[in-house]
Amino acid sequence: MKIEIKLIPDGLDLAKEIQDGMPVDMMKDACPVATQDIETNEENQRMAIKDHQYGPAVNPEERCGNCAVFNVTDHMQQCMKNDSGEVGYCQLLKFMCSARNSCDAWEEGGPMTDMP
Repeated sequence: MKIEIKLIPDGLDLAKEIQDGMPVDMMKDACPVATQDIETNEENQRMAIKDHQYGPAVNPEERCGNCAVFNVTDHMQQCMKNDSGEVGYCQLLKFMCSARNSCDAWEEGGPMTDMP
């Protein structure tokens, strides 16, 4: 038996997409809702501030720009319409954040890039 696991982008209503006939392989190119809807992004950012103390980095070694869930892949930069490297998408808290900021959900090993 072969089991294949595919990652589905944030914000997709998988049941609706499948019902509408969108193949799962095409869903991988979709953009997270927060990168396309400013209200969703702002709501998620407010939750990050409230629940995870998102804001200016106190420790420059633990800032969003070097966090393991800070996504600055080419695809994500296209979704965000920003290729400056100063803005990335937080895969954990689901919002676009500044590379210079930090939060208590910071994880070592980032950022996520297209480089192997």
